[in-house]
Amino acid sequence: MPFDQTKDVLNHARKFHHRLSEFYEDLKDSADMERTRALLDYLSRHEQYLEDCLEEFQQDVDKNVLDSYFQYGSDASKLSGISDFEIKDDMEIEDVVAAAMHFDACLIKFYREIAQKAHTAKVREVFENLLVMEEHEQIELSKTTLELGLVETGHRE
Repeated sequence: MPFDQTKDVLNHARKFHHRLSEFYEDLKDSADMERTRALLDYLSRHEQYLEDCLEEFQQDVDKNVLDSYFQYGSDASKLSGISDFEIKDDMEIEDVVAAAMHFDACLIKFYREIAQKAHTAKVREVFENLLVMEEHEQIELSKTTLELGLVETGHRE
C-alpha cells in the first residue's frame, strides 16, 4: 500500500474536479439539446469553482497537517474513472444528472475512506469537512435539477 501526504491526496481531489470540469465542457460540445448544454455548462463551471475552493481550503490547512503521511491504498485511483464512464452520443438531461451523481458519490466514498484511514484527528477533520461539503454538493445538485424541472418523472423531453 502506498504512503502519501495529505497535500498529495488533496491534489488528487483538486485534479479530479479539474478533469470533471473539462469532461463536462467536452460533452457540452456534442450535446444536441439546449437544456443539456446549459446543464453541462453549469456543471463545468461548478467543478471549476470547486477546484478553486479546494485550492483555497488547502492553503488554509496547517502545514503540519498537509505534510502528514498516511497509508491510503489505491483510493486515489478511484478518482480516475472519468474516462471509464459510459458516454452516449445522445446524452439527455437524465444521463448528465446520473453522471454528476456518480462522480459526487465517488468523491464522497473517497473522502470517507481517507478520513477513516487518517492517523491523526486533524487530518481526519480535514477529510470529514470535505466529506460534508461533497455530501452538501450532491444534495444541492439534486435540489437544483428538481427545482429547474431538469429531471422529470414519467417522460422525456
